[in-house]
Amino acid sequence: MSVDQPRAADNPFEEPDDIDEAALAAVLRVVPLGTAVLAGSAVALMVLGYLAIYVLVFLPRGVVG
Repeated sequence: MSVDQPRAADNPFEEPDDIDEAALAAVLRVVPLGTAVLAGSAVALMVLGYLAIYVLVFLPRGVVG
């Protein structure tokens, strides 16, 4: 066996994190709010786009058939 190969125990990502619980709680209060705002604005833009197509394309054609 070669001694120069890295071992799994040498992985720096396996060390325990020093996370401040108060800072983590503060971040977790803000992040879901931003996600909801982004998702809500995307849905609102899609609905406005659909209504614009309906009003500008389908209504001027009138009844077909």
